[in-house]
Amino acid sequence: MNYILPIVSSFSGGVAAGGAFISFVTLLKIFPRLIQFTNTSKYQLLYEFIFILSTITFTIIYFSDLYIGLNSFIVIIVGLFFGIYLGLFSSALAEILNVLPVILKKFKIKKNMRLVFYALTLGKVAGALYYFIFGIGG
Repeated sequence: MNYILPIVSSFSGGVAAGGAFISFVTLLKIFPRLIQFTNTSKYQLLYEFIFILSTITFTIIYFSDLYIGLNSFIVIIVGLFFGIYLGLFSSALAEILNVLPVILKKFKIKKNMRLVFYALTLGKVAGALYYFIFGIGG
């Protein structure tokens, strides 16, 4: 019984996260936009295959003990590019989707928008501090 609940809970979380990710990709219509922009409709199956293959590959890499010995300078450069990409991607998504105004309107708390932003900022800072002070997850 001690193993069943964590297994079911982890599996359910994975299914929820995977479903949310696929919904997100579908909602943004990433593949149709990419195909339309590049005018490569004949490669649609290849796009989908590469997406699925890369998702499975990086999931396996994430959960394995794969070690790639890189020079510290290269790791800094790669980390910088990943950070830039992630920051630009998140900003673009937030701007395109207008996530916060939609959520605030849905929950009818538009008057307290400033408080919501403060709460999000403080939560992000508190989580980062907790992570770096106590070394959780790394």
